Amino acid sequence: MALAEDLARLRRLTGAKWTRDPEDVLPAWVADMDLPPAPCIDATLRDLIDRGDFGYPQRTTMPTVAEAFAEWQSRYHGWMPPVDRIVPFTDVLHGIDIVLWTNTKPGDGVVLLTPIYPPFIRALESSGRRLIDCPLDPDGWRLDTDVLRSVIDERTTAILMCNPHNPTGRAFDAEELAGLAAVAEEHDLLVLSDEIWADVLHPGATHIPFANVANHRSVIFSAASKAFNLAGLRCALAAVGSDTVMATLDGLPNHFRGAVSTPGALATLAAWTEGHDWLAETQAHLTDQRDHLAGRLAAELPGVSWQIPEATYLAWLDFRGVDGGDEPAARLLDQARIALSPGCDFTDGGRGYARLNVATTRPVLDAVVDRLVGEFA
Repeated sequence: MALAEDLARLRRLTGAKWTRDPEDVLPAWVADMDLPPAPCIDATLRDLIDRGDFGYPQRTTMPTVAEAFAEWQSRYHGWMPPVDRIVPFTDVLHGIDIVLWTNTKPGDGVVLLTPIYPPFIRALESSGRRLIDCPLDPDGWRLDTDVLRSVIDERTTAILMCNPHNPTGRAFDAEELAGLAAVAEEHDLLVLSDEIWADVLHPGATHIPFANVANHRSVIFSAASKAFNLAGLRCALAAVGSDTVMATLDGLPNHFRGAVSTPGALATLAAWTEGHDWLAETQAHLTDQRDHLAGRLAAELPGVSWQIPEATYLAWLDFRGVDGGDEPAARLLDQARIALSPGCDFTDGGRGYARLNVATTRPVLDAVVDRLVGEFA
């Protein structure tokens, strides 16, 4: 009954996760959570609706959101970005596109730490920038500074990374980040760090903002959208350490950076000022889901291997041990009727892998794993 009730609620959602595929498919792909929103966010948006408050947004709202972001970062990650260097964008990818477009040139090389979030790849392709592939070590998904140094050429101008890392769930440690900063300094590289997963950490993991390592070379992108499931509300921020990037952003036409909606701004403000207890409870649930998946795979499908993630609610699964082929997600969609993110979308290094999202209810996760085991056991 619990599974039927969960599915009845989730099938009423209008987002991509639960509408892209036919109803016999269980989705576990895109990085949305299937959990109800935090009560503080729910109350904030209901109050907005009750007031019928849909006019032009107040210009003072986003500076308040920036202040809340800075205080949140200080409290949880030991970093206090200057509020006057925090720039709003509609979402993180919008900010990345703008910074790449204004601070690199067509033909420039941009390093990606692969496997990597597919929209990063598309951002380079659509802007005419070259992908410089720096593969992480699959034995633990660590960054090897020597490998990073070896792939850089004379037209490499930037590193685009996500920390914590999507899809592997690594939270890069101080040694790795110091090595990356050293290479960036040697080659005069800009570092764009998407830190949208910083607040989805499992016990024992620590997030180190790249700005604490080499702020003068950095642009840090963030949002409440992953930790609080607000992707559809379109509100993100960039904390700009680089003086060069700050100058280019200040020189853009007024509307080039887009605008954040009132619901997005108010929901984000509620998350970062009132959402502490909800997030702690949600993080505990996500860790339980991660560990439950680990236990079931170890017992029922040991041929599928993975590095237990330190962060995110994503599982980067290696199906090569069960002869899953180059694209196991395609087989799982066709035969088992479960939708995972295809590994090949994360660069060629993702062949044989698929990404599974555990941010759902226990009955839905078990139903997904039941079908996965039934296909490969």
